[in-house]
Amino acid sequence: MKRVGLVWRLALILLGVFIVIQLFSAVLYMADRASTGASGMRLPLPDQIASMALLIDASDPPSRDLILGAVNGVGLRVWIGGAPPEGVGTGVRLPTIEAAVRAYLGDPDRAVEVWLTDGPGVYRRGIPYIRDVAGGRVVSVVALADGQRLNVDATGELTVRLLGLPLGFFAAIVGFVIAGLAVLLIVRETLPLARLSRSVERFSSELAPAPLPEKGAPEVRSLIAAVNRMQKRIADLVRNRTLVMGAISHDLRTYLTRFRLRIELFPDGRLKEAAIRDLEDMQAIVEEALAFARLTNETVETTRVDLATVVADEVEVRVNFDKPVTLEGAGGPAIVLGSATALARVAGNLIDNAVAYGGGAEVSVRQEDGAVEIAVADRGPGIPAAERSRIFEPFYRLESSRNREHGGTGLGLTIVAQLVEAMNGTITVEDRSGGGSVFKVRLPAAEQAEGKGQTS
Repeated sequence: MKRVGLVWRLALILLGVFIVIQLFSAVLYMADRASTGASGMRLPLPDQIASMALLIDASDPPSRDLILGAVNGVGLRVWIGGAPPEGVGTGVRLPTIEAAVRAYLGDPDRAVEVWLTDGPGVYRRGIPYIRDVAGGRVVSVVALADGQRLNVDATGELTVRLLGLPLGFFAAIVGFVIAGLAVLLIVRETLPLARLSRSVERFSSELAPAPLPEKGAPEVRSLIAAVNRMQKRIADLVRNRTLVMGAISHDLRTYLTRFRLRIELFPDGRLKEAAIRDLEDMQAIVEEALAFARLTNETVETTRVDLATVVADEVEVRVNFDKPVTLEGAGGPAIVLGSATALARVAGNLIDNAVAYGGGAEVSVRQEDGAVEIAVADRGPGIPAAERSRIFEPFYRLESSRNREHGGTGLGLTIVAQLVEAMNGTITVEDRSGGGSVFKVRLPAAEQAEGKGQTS
């Protein structure tokens, strides 16, 4: 599973904090309201207006005065008859609140008017916003059973009175929106770093510089510019090294061909045979150097290849020359995305090393866990654990555990490792039970590689 990048980690942390705070606040508030009883889940001001109207309808005149004395206070003024509250007929009418009052009264035909007035911008827009409610007045007129009117003038925390929600609830929503904007800004500021990471990763495998636009904060711009310059310098160094190696190897091959023609004119004998062997070894060194130079600056073209068939062909060639090589097949096709030529070189090189240094090669191909593995085992002296990571370095050859009489440039395993890496595989070396070494090349099966978007 792909890990979440730095950008989205920061964004998710910020969003997660706000979501948890909002949910926690909402749960506490709803629990507090529910604890007040059944009416606690009703809109407070409509419920209060309806309750007062029902109570006054059921009371005699002396009791009405007591009721009015009990409900009047800071933020709420109630009276019966007389002039309606200032603002009725102006501002914005609230039909939703009127419907709630009628519903709480149980009388859908009751005459009820509720108006929002005095809020900033109420008259200009004609639409109530949260800030209009918070800074305005709600005035209402409700018909009583005896034909009189109940007048209500409410101010104060109107968001709590009308909707049952504290102003802090809406502040949290605004905070949530601000958090979303902050996330967008974080993404915008860190996006150049994400692009830089992808560019460096791509350069590490392709050695093809792809300069990025210098965007973002000054420090990020400076970092991108430095990486762009570094990529160009590294690519130039690699290209120059490759050109030098290629030129030298090419010229050496020309002179070696001339020497071979002249040696053929020598009289037959041990001296001629020794000279020809030396020339063949030199030719092999030059060919490996040329292959290494080409591979450094080229990519491996991939297609669907049956690795089991490629390995079987390499084994068969060596068996025909009486080499001590055995094969344990995969029991069927083992399809990978790779180059048949490159895979043949990988298998052939590992088999030849096992024969040369270990006296023989036991080769196996098997499939498991969405991958295909080639294992080449020998009974040689083995490779010390401290040197296993170095045997894939260019021109490195073991001194103690492997005999230098076999010659070579020290590029064989380097080329193998580069080819395997170019095909998204891995190569490892382990001790073999009973003595010797086992080289294992593991490549993703074609279906697995295609699922990860590897191109063919």
